[in-house]
Amino acid sequence: MINSEKNKNISRVREICLSSSSLNEEGIGRLESIMDNFQFISDLLATDLMVYAEAKKDNHYVLVDIKRPHGHPTLFLETSVGCVVTNKSEPFVKKAFDSGKKTVGVYGVMISGRPTQQVVYPIYHYDKIIAIISFEKDLYLTESLLGKNWNKLADDLVGALNQKRHRLKHWPKLVGQEGFILTDNSEQILYISYMAQNLLVSVLGVREKAAGAKLQMLFKDFHPEILQTEPVINLLKKKYSGIGGTLQITSFDLSESNKIHVLRDVSELSLKEKEIKVKGALVKEIHHRVKNNLNAVAALLRMQLRRSNDQAVKEAFQQAILRLDSITLVHEFLAQADNVQIVDVSQMIKNIVRNLQHTLSYEDKQISVNINCPQDFYLESEQAISVALIVNELISNCYEHAFNELTLGEISVNIMLDDTKENNFTLIVNDNGSGMPSVFDKEKPSGLGWHIINTLVTEDLNGKISLSKSDGKGTEVEIEAKVNARKE
Repeated sequence: MINSEKNKNISRVREICLSSSSLNEEGIGRLESIMDNFQFISDLLATDLMVYAEAKKDNHYVLVDIKRPHGHPTLFLETSVGCVVTNKSEPFVKKAFDSGKKTVGVYGVMISGRPTQQVVYPIYHYDKIIAIISFEKDLYLTESLLGKNWNKLADDLVGALNQKRHRLKHWPKLVGQEGFILTDNSEQILYISYMAQNLLVSVLGVREKAAGAKLQMLFKDFHPEILQTEPVINLLKKKYSGIGGTLQITSFDLSESNKIHVLRDVSELSLKEKEIKVKGALVKEIHHRVKNNLNAVAALLRMQLRRSNDQAVKEAFQQAILRLDSITLVHEFLAQADNVQIVDVSQMIKNIVRNLQHTLSYEDKQISVNINCPQDFYLESEQAISVALIVNELISNCYEHAFNELTLGEISVNIMLDDTKENNFTLIVNDNGSGMPSVFDKEKPSGLGWHIINTLVTEDLNGKISLSKSDGKGTEVEIEAKVNARKE
């Protein structure tokens, strides 16, 4: 199946190059020979990787392929592969073709209002540029994962692509379930991926803090079996047996200063254990795909938002995007959680508030948001989505309406649980703003946001809403409902 997908992908790349690019047969062959390595690079850098070649039409480029990182959000749609764009729409691709050097683009705003940056590299065949690799770098994500190592790692990976072919063929093939550890040549750990940490704990029982440690210290209590060596890139493949099975680690030189270590679980599980693992993985994969699909819809809405000059339309699209982001957060939690049925409410609300503060903040106003929520409070996924949307709507309303004539503002979000009451869940959101208009009727609101809140509270949570002034000024919204709360 993997070989079939590989051949299908190469055939598609060749077809696009033959029909739309100016590459000759030798250039296409060179590009095909390194295509497998693009997925490895995309996974390691946690970014989308786009491959451009010069089109047959002057001053145009064809998008030959897109690689998306496993386990991280993507910013682009599959349907754009094969499209031809002008050099004006991709100025940094043009600059890289013209200069033959790495080019760094300006910041933009994409998924969830996170800043991104385009980083572009030329790909050579001998002295001729045959293609351009463009990374769309989510600065929040890459900073949290790789920090200052991202640029150096990207330089090393693309540098390896531009070296002799025989170095690349020794890179391990990936299946999408690997973890990564980056070290310097003394095996000082510079970066460890989330998946690598999980594998160390679940397979070997290693719980020591890895960041900044020496790699060999993590395996001091284990005696590995050597499986393979390859002197060309100092490749060494080992197997470690632990409490949860067997872990395979493939290590090789990425550059003169850095080594990469690829971790993969190769345990032979019993049938029952395998069934449980597969079912859990399938549920997580469903949530992961739903999250990615919602991100794709949000990206489409952002594209449409940029094309509109009508402020009312822009605001409507922005509200829709924020609602999608809140739902996406729930599925993101479920895709990563050990228990795929429940969501940590406190962390969910903190993430929603952080997203809203970044997206809706004013340059001329200072608005703080205080959150008071019980720790270790979990909700089933369906109710968690309803609570997420309600919190999103209430805080958005505060930002948009409560502080129109004020420069300082404060919003409070309070959640309480009381199992002695029938409606055991209470959510209170209040602000110290200018208050609701006297003509406002929460039972017959004119805005879509309050219609959504009413529907979620009364129909999804079987609860009720009360509205009042907050300490004589501002607004206080109190929601009472019965939820299936859990504590872990």
